Amino acid sequence: MPSLLTPLHQYIWQHRDDDPQRLALAKHGEHAPAVVAAQVAALQKLKRKVPAWYQPGLYFPAAISVEQASSERTARFKAALFSGEKMADLTGGLGVDTFFFAQRFAASIHVEQNAELSRAVQQNFGQLGTTNVQFVCDTAESFLEKNTAAFDLLYLDPARRDGAGGRVFRLEDCQPDVLKIKDLLLRTAPRVLLKTAPLLDIRLAMEQLKVVSNVWVVAVDDECREVLYLLERQSPPLNEVPITAVHLLKDGTVQIFQTSLKEEQQSEVSFAAPQQYLYEPNAAVLKAGAFRSFAARYGLSKLHPNTHLYTSAEYTTHIPARVFEIEAVCKYDRKAVQAFIPKGQANIATRNFPDRPEQVRQRLALRDGGEVYLFAVTDVEGRKIVVGRKANEHG
Repeated sequence: MPSLLTPLHQYIWQHRDDDPQRLALAKHGEHAPAVVAAQVAALQKLKRKVPAWYQPGLYFPAAISVEQASSERTARFKAALFSGEKMADLTGGLGVDTFFFAQRFAASIHVEQNAELSRAVQQNFGQLGTTNVQFVCDTAESFLEKNTAAFDLLYLDPARRDGAGGRVFRLEDCQPDVLKIKDLLLRTAPRVLLKTAPLLDIRLAMEQLKVVSNVWVVAVDDECREVLYLLERQSPPLNEVPITAVHLLKDGTVQIFQTSLKEEQQSEVSFAAPQQYLYEPNAAVLKAGAFRSFAARYGLSKLHPNTHLYTSAEYTTHIPARVFEIEAVCKYDRKAVQAFIPKGQANIATRNFPDRPEQVRQRLALRDGGEVYLFAVTDVEGRKIVVGRKANEHG
């Protein structure tokens, strides 16, 4: 093992696959059980979230620092959008985003107000072999006020917890409040990348920020993880700002769909009952609000104005959605549905429907899972059940 490893680092690595709860109740010689358990738990989360960091010698001062950190896949995506001489991550945290940005910039600065976390990240970067990052223990606001250097890019991921530890998502409730320091940010760098919670309404954020030139909605394995806003001194009219839905899949595939508020407003869409194929847009497309433009782009009909599922008679390939071949459309009735699901097992989803999936499952007496997919939906003709199977093998 590298000489940088302490006995505690070595001990943690030896027990990296053990149950943290059991470790917390066991004796570990000179090592505190709580510390060993916490570090092993953090390491196990890191293995899934940031596999490039899964190695001995790293230390995590707080469990929440791993929880709140970006995943490797989203951090790599963000970093690949930019390059230059110098950038600063003003809300450094565990340093995952800083680490990948540092691979794209000649020099980077990691700003973190928690002194213990700042020291830990500095030590971890040394272990990881990253040498072009400077570490500053300070708040974003204080750093900007004292700073005299110019940057190519500033990055912020404001803390989304209030003083009581509760979750918040509005820009003005996060720390730092980017609305208050926006002008200072743009005096310091021509480009500012802001990460927000997926819950925040995109149009509202754009209206508040005013100087948005690009928006990226990033989903990983069909779960929306973050929304990114690029602020620049010169930006297009709000309704012309590109909104790009990005879906990062396990196999390395990246699905991209770009729209704008203007395109969404001007897109014409038709409505129809389920035909041969059913399309479920990925989470990034849905969060981007591309309901009408998605249908128009691919020549699909929408089931209902408030049901974000689409249909067509012919199979449409290369589409940022899950595609299902429809086997049956029937009324919301146990006997009617079970005629098409003889094994009594299906994956259930609801769209614009009064009952939740678990209520549908109970009413129809179905078990979860299997190869059949059941959508309880409201279409232009009323409420019904659509039964199908994945059709992705078509193209």
